[in-house]
Formats: sequence, structure tokens, C-alpha cells
Amino acid sequence: MSDLSNVVANNRISLFNITILLALFLVSTAIVLLLFSHTANANTIDTSEFKDGAPGKYIVYFQEDNAKLSLTQAQQVFLSNQVKQASSNSISLGIGTAPAWLKFSVKHADSSAALYRLSVETPWLDHIDTWLVHDGALIKHVNGGDAIPFQQRPMQYRFYAFEHAFEQGITDVYIRVESLGPMAIPVRLSTSEKAIKRDIAAGYQYGVLWGIMSALALYNLVLFIFIRQKEYGLYGLYLIGFVLNSLSYTGHIHTVIPIDAGPYFQDWLDITLMLTYSVAGLHFARYLLNTRAYAPSLDNAVKWITIIIPTGMLLGFATAQLVFSTILAFILNCGFVTLFIAMGLSALKAQKPFAVIFLFSSVTAALCITVSTLAVAGFLVPYNDYTFKAIEVGMAFEAILLAVILARQFRMAKLDKMIAESYARTDVLTRLNNRRGFSQVTEPIWNNIVREKREASIVLMDIDSFKTINDTFGHAYGDEVLTEVAKCIKATAREGDVSARWGGEEFIIFLPETSQSKAIIQAERVRKAFENIRINTQTDTITLTASFGVAGSENGIVGTKPIGDVAQEQLINFADMALYTAKHSGKNQVCVFSDGSSNH
Repeated sequence: MSDLSNVVANNRISLFNITILLALFLVSTAIVLLLFSHTANANTIDTSEFKDGAPGKYIVYFQEDNAKLSLTQAQQVFLSNQVKQASSNSISLGIGTAPAWLKFSVKHADSSAALYRLSVETPWLDHIDTWLVHDGALIKHVNGGDAIPFQQRPMQYRFYAFEHAFEQGITDVYIRVESLGPMAIPVRLSTSEKAIKRDIAAGYQYGVLWGIMSALALYNLVLFIFIRQKEYGLYGLYLIGFVLNSLSYTGHIHTVIPIDAGPYFQDWLDITLMLTYSVAGLHFARYLLNTRAYAPSLDNAVKWITIIIPTGMLLGFATAQLVFSTILAFILNCGFVTLFIAMGLSALKAQKPFAVIFLFSSVTAALCITVSTLAVAGFLVPYNDYTFKAIEVGMAFEAILLAVILARQFRMAKLDKMIAESYARTDVLTRLNNRRGFSQVTEPIWNNIVREKREASIVLMDIDSFKTINDTFGHAYGDEVLTEVAKCIKATAREGDVSARWGGEEFIIFLPETSQSKAIIQAERVRKAFENIRINTQTDTITLTASFGVAGSENGIVGTKPIGDVAQEQLINFADMALYTAKHSGKNQVCVFSDGSSNH
């Protein structure tokens, strides 16, 4: 553990450097994208050049003051100087703001019509109306938005979208958007062919991202079911919550479940799923990093935040206050990112395992979320496919790194368990099996021997005059005697033999596939090896002898009983009886059990 702490400490500077470099890279990328996405502030699109893109900078817009305006009234406003020129590919006006009118024009010089798809790529906008005016005459009015039942929308598509064949001349496009949720209006205009190709590419991209995260979620939920550690279950819920939230706010979930649950169903579903993954993610981080142990104030703050904000959102739902609940959801989502980083920094300060990886993944995800948020808001970062999907990429990257942490934690826990079990089965001094370890190893072997009626024997031994050695030379030399005896047993053991310290100065050897007569030979071999042990003290040299008791089967018979009628414990008792005879018949000898008696 100290080595791991040193690694964590030594990586603080490198983590800081990596974070700074990543931030500089993202800022530089944003600046480059801004420069290359610059378009002249003209509000007419030429179809001969414009085949696919976000016409945000061709758009002028304004917001209604009080009363709802008709198309004619809106046209009058656009003729005045009371409009604003869009400065990015996405127009963002905040939460619960007044309805907005947008206008741009499309010029088509060719005599043959050009089929384009117009879409507003924010699926939660409640009401969207588009009017197409060609050469001064209204030629199409398309009504849609999230408040419209899915089957009645202009296209059964995840966004508000429709296709139109632009005729020769200039077509003015007027769009009115009304929504209680975040008023982010990323308009997209593409040829029908480009739009289809883009849909296919998006399907593959989202499929890969969601597939990775869903697989990780299911794997960790299965682990939770079997090992019952909360962090695995919470991690699975965190990922599933994010995938469902992503499916919802990208509009995909409503193409699969096209239910009509009211005009604000999408808005409530989005913020509810946002709440789900944020709460699960924060509690996952708490349990993974064990913040309660070294940052109790931060731990309590996280717990209360995940109680107070959801309670406020529930009250907002009960009183139909969508704007209030949406603001709380965004506060929680921003707090989620901030608290993740704060917990990572606390873990790093406390030199906790995996703090560096956790913090790096959190900072990366936070930067990607910031990029997507700024892009949708139309501030600093240009809106495009890459910046919009940065949140999914960042979360997928974070999910993979967090999965690495959990995998390493699982491996460490498994190793710790194996070490603990090994210590529970092993005698600390001699490193031989203890009684428990001996029983666990030999029981299945014994059962197999009994079932197939093969041979097996037990050798039980006791160091002669061990108490005298302890009293004369001290317990330190007594321990050394036990250690040397254990080494001797290991050195003389055959492949397949199982040895253990039976207790005190007693040792035992289980000899599978060995008749009693062969076991006597092996016991004699060990006894002679003991006689060669020499332990030098400051005043003398310790020599050793031991007494041995042997019991086993001969042609499948133990005494007068078939081996199948004898339990392993009985065989050990028979060897103990033979050992008793050896100890009381002059020691330093091998005695054998035979039909209720012990013989030399």
C-alpha cells in the first residue's frame, strides 16, 4: 500500500500537467473551429454552395414581448431594426424565456427544384412552426415540436424536421419556437442525400458509444448481484441512467417509444433521467473513494445535495413548475461535475488508490461536458456534430477509466481474499498447512480414493524431547527447530504428499496412492533425515529425533475394514495410536497400526 501511495504522490505533478495540456488543447481547438466556421453576416443561403450545415450565422431573430405574433406581424418586425444577427450555429436564449422568431433566406438559381431537409436539432422544444414564403407568397406552413404527438409530426423523426423542394428564386424561411425548457435552437439545413448519410453516421457513432457504456453497466450490475459491493451496482445505475438520458435528449428514445404523454413529457423525462444518473454517479464516487473516511464534510455535502435537489424537483413536478425543476436539474448537473472533481482532489490529497485515474477521468469528462454546453449555448465554442457529441465521448472515456478502476479494485479485493484465505489455511511459523488447510486439501482427495477403492496412508510424527529443547535453549531456538523440521518434511516429501503442522511439535503427512507398507518406508526416510538436522546455539549444537505413527490401507483394507468403511479422521486416530506406542517404546522409531494394535 505504501508503494501505491508513493506512485499516487509522484504522479501529482504529471496529472496537473496533463490537465493543463488537455485544457489548452480544447481551448485551441475551439479557437480554430471558431475561425474556420466564420461566415459573412449575410442572411441569404445560396443552394449552389450550401449543401449541408448549420445556417446559424445567416439567421436574424427576435423574441416576442407579450402577445403571440402572426406571421404578418413578425414580417413587419424583421423589416425593422429590432432584430439581432446570430453569431453562432446555435441560438441559445435561456430557460423559460419568451418565444423566438428566426428568419433566413434561401436562393436557388437552378430551374430544377432542390430537395432539402430543414431540422431543429433540439428534441425538447415544445412548439415549432415554420413558414416558407416564395416570391412574397406563403407556400408552406409546417407545425411540429415536442408538444405534438409523434405520429402527427411532419416527419417521424427524433428532431423537428421536414423536407422541401426549393424552387427557382428566393424563399424566405420564418421559424417560431416556443418552449419552457432550455431555448437552444440549432437549425440545420441539408440536402436530403446529405441528411440521410449524416443520420447513418450518427447511428453508428451513438451505437458504439451506448454499446460500450451499456456493456460496462450490465457487467458491473452482474458483479454487484454476486459480490454485493455497492459501488458496482451504483456504477451500473450511473451508466444506464446516462445512456437513457442521452437517448432522451438526443430524441432517439421517442422514435422507439412514441407515446403521447402530454406537451411537456420530453422535458420532464430529460431532467428526471439527468437527476438519475447524477445522483447514482455521486453516490458511486462516494463509495468508490470512501470519502466518509477522510473527507466527512464533503461526503455529507454530497449526500445532502442528492436529497435536497431531487426533493425540490419533486415539489416542482407536483406543482407543475417545469422551469423551476429544470433549473434545479441543471444546478445538480453542474454540481455533479464539480463534486466529482472535488472528491478526486480529496482522494488525491489523502493518497487513496486510483485517485489519479479518477481525477483525470473527471476532469476530462468535465471539459467535454463544458464543450457541449457552450456549443449548445452558442458561446465561444461553435455548434457542430463533434462539439454536440463531446459530452457522450467524454462520458464514455470516463466510463472506461472508471471501469478500469473497478476492475483493478476487484482484482485487489480478490488477491486480498486469496491472501487472507491462505493465511487462514497456513501455519504462520512453518508455512505448512494448519489443520484447517490440511482438511480442505485432503478431503476431496480422500473422497476420490475411497470412491475408487485405492490406497492411502497417514504418517503422524512428534519431535522427541521438544519441551526440553525449549526449556534449555529458549523459545526462539524452539521456533527454529520447528522451522527446520518443516523444511525437512518439505524436502523429503514426494509429489502429491500433503503435509501440515498438526499442533505444537506434532506434524502430519497424508500419502495418497500409498499403501501402509510403502508409507512405513517413507516415514523411515523422514526419520533419518531428522537425525541429520543440526542447529548451532551459542553454547551447544541441537540434534533432533522424532517418533512416527503410521496407519494406512493394504490392498484396500485398513485393519480388517475396507477403506470405504473408514473415515479419514479414523485413519488419523489410528496413526495417533501408533505414534503413542512409538513415544512410549523408546522414541526415535516408526510404529504402525495393525488391526487395533500398534507394531514396530
